[in-house]
Amino acid sequence: MGIPRTLARRADTPPTVSKALAPLLAEALRRGEAARNVMEDALVDYGRWILVNIFGDDASAALDAKSENPLWVALLARAGGPTLRISRKVLYVAVEIAARDKRINDDIWRGLEPGRKELLLPLSDESKMRKAAKHVVEMKLSQDKTREYVAELRAVGGEEPRARMTVKRLASRARSFHTLVGSAAAMRSMKKAATEASDAEKAALRKELDAITSWLLETRKLLKG
Repeated sequence: MGIPRTLARRADTPPTVSKALAPLLAEALRRGEAARNVMEDALVDYGRWILVNIFGDDASAALDAKSENPLWVALLARAGGPTLRISRKVLYVAVEIAARDKRINDDIWRGLEPGRKELLLPLSDESKMRKAAKHVVEMKLSQDKTREYVAELRAVGGEEPRARMTVKRLASRARSFHTLVGSAAAMRSMKKAATEASDAEKAALRKELDAITSWLLETRKLLKG
């Protein structure tokens, strides 16, 4: 059986299929929706379990101080490997959705399915997330349209708001960076990469390291008081 030709259509109009193929398409859509529900339910359950059991049901710790939690660091280090075959992105999304669900006391937000919640996470501010969820539900936006809507909100608002820098938050990020690159295994990998890198790549890295070194010296001066 050949692939049926599609009819000319508007950009947002799905292609049509013949009457004979319509039942098969309907079954494919039904199975796809069922698979999405199973995967999203599993994502939500896993995120909630991590929030409760690893972060002590503390949403702030799960959002702002992940790298201070040794269990989280150990879990993240295994993501994408043979003992935890899901990506780091999935881990972060699962935990952030669970934490936002705990802090955003709004029925519309909580009723939104995880796929569109994930698309609203880049808004960062929970008040904006709640308002955006209301708009998404009222306008019945698809995931593609939700993605466009979030992009428009961020463009209108300019650079997304950044969390206020604190010494505690900076220490957390420094610890996370050191955990990533400071282990013996990471140094062995770096040694191998250095032997394979071009002169231009080495020079670019030295430039970045010099900038980091200058920043470290200035930061240490600030912390002497």
